[in-house]
Amino acid sequence: MGNWPIWAIVLCCGAMAQLAKFAIYSVTNRRLALSVLGQSHGLPSLPTALLSCLLGMTVMRMGWFAGETGFALIFTVIFVHDTIKLRVMASRQREVLYRLVVALPDAGPFHLRVADYLDPRVHHPAHVAVGGLLGALFALAFGLQPS
Repeated sequence: MGNWPIWAIVLCCGAMAQLAKFAIYSVTNRRLALSVLGQSHGLPSLPTALLSCLLGMTVMRMGWFAGETGFALIFTVIFVHDTIKLRVMASRQREVLYRLVVALPDAGPFHLRVADYLDPRVHHPAHVAVGGLLGALFALAFGLQPS
């Protein structure tokens, strides 16, 4: 894979992250969890794995002083920061929404629909950390060009 373009290795990293997520959730749920294949959240975080692999690949292929590496670094830092900050805001929003739904008299089937939206589908910091580690290790394993 060392001769492959960076985008192809990053794409393979994403596929591997989703397969790992599928395996983890299938084992823990004791049934096939096909729905996680289309989700970016969960363990490992797909966007974080992709961005850390991209960053690792640009560092290895172009060096720390390349413009592409700077872009990948800034984009990765901003994404990870916003992802973790968004988790806190999403949790607060769910709490407020839940209180509003509970306060509604005779909401009926509306309660069930809102309960689905209150499902904690956010990036946990551990999911982000595992995704980052997975992407970096994937870049190290498959991104080195042969001498």
